[in-house]
Amino acid sequence: MRCQRCQKPISGNYVRAFDKVWHHDCFLCTGCQKPIAGQYIKKDGQPWHIPCFQKAFIPNCAVCNKPLTESYLQDYWGNKYCASHRKYATCTSCGRIVCGPVTNGGMRFPDGLMICHLCTETGVTTQSKATKIMWEMREALKSLGLNLYNAETPTRLTNRDELHTHSRHSNHDEHPLLGLAQWSTTYVGKRIVSRQFNEILIQTNLPEDHFRTVVIHELTHAWFFYNNPKGEKLPLHIEEGMCVLVEYLWLKKQKTDDAQYRMTIIKECPDPIYGDGFRAALKAMNFMRLSSLARYIIEKKKFPSAFSAFFYE
Repeated sequence: MRCQRCQKPISGNYVRAFDKVWHHDCFLCTGCQKPIAGQYIKKDGQPWHIPCFQKAFIPNCAVCNKPLTESYLQDYWGNKYCASHRKYATCTSCGRIVCGPVTNGGMRFPDGLMICHLCTETGVTTQSKATKIMWEMREALKSLGLNLYNAETPTRLTNRDELHTHSRHSNHDEHPLLGLAQWSTTYVGKRIVSRQFNEILIQTNLPEDHFRTVVIHELTHAWFFYNNPKGEKLPLHIEEGMCVLVEYLWLKKQKTDDAQYRMTIIKECPDPIYGDGFRAALKAMNFMRLSSLARYIIEKKKFPSAFSAFFYE
C-alpha cells in the first residue's frame, strides 16, 4: 500500500480519504499546504482545512469581517454583508450600508436624511455653490436640446420636511423626494389668467454628482412650464418620465462609477411614475430626438408611436 502523495510504502497509521491512502504528514491542505488532522472539506478532489476553504472561497462580511453564510446581502458596489446587518441604515445617495468598515460611518441629518462619509466629502451645503451648479446644469440641459434661454429658475437649498410639504404626490418610499420645481397659477373660474415660476427646491447635503442629477431633473420641469403657455397639465408619469430621461441622458455622458450607479437605479426603478414613465420615454426616443419629443408631449399629452412620430417631424 503506497501513499497517494509520496508514493512510498505505508506502514502503521495512515489517512484514508477519497478512496485513497496517505501518510498523515502527506495529507495536506490545498490552501496552506499543512497536514490536515480532523475535519476537512473536499473541493475538486482536493482536501482543504475548513478555515482555509472559507478564506479562499467564502468572503468575509464587509461589516463584521466574519465568514458569510449562504444567506447574505450585496450592494451595487460589491460589498457583501450578513443578512442580520440589514438593520443598518443605507446612504440616501450611494446606497452603501452606513458603517465604519464600509463608509467610515455617516451622518443622519435632523430631517432624517442619511449620508455616508464617502458622500459628505462633496456635499452641497452653501447657496452660492447650489446656484453655480444650477447655471452649469442649465448649459447641460441646453446641450441636450432643451434651452431655457432667459427664463428664471431660482434654486434654493432646503430640507426633506419642506420638500414633502410642497410635494404634488405623496408616495416617496421607492423614489425619495430630493428636488421640487414650484410654480403658481391664478384662475378666474376655470380660466388661467396668470402663471409664475417660483423656484426650484433641492435637498441640501447631497454629494455634488447627485445634486447635479436632481437639478437637471427639476430644470426639465421648468422647461415644460415655460414651453406650455396654456398651463395644461401633463399626465404625471409622462412629465416625470421625461425628466428622468434627461437625467439618464446627462449621466450617460459622465463616464464615472457614480453615474453608472445612478443609471442602474433609474433603469431598475419599479415605481409606476418614475420607472415606467422613464422606460416609456426612453422607448419614444427611438422615434424622435429629445427636443421634438418634448414638444410632441406638450401638444399631444402622450408618448408617440412610431407611426405618429413619422408624421410629426
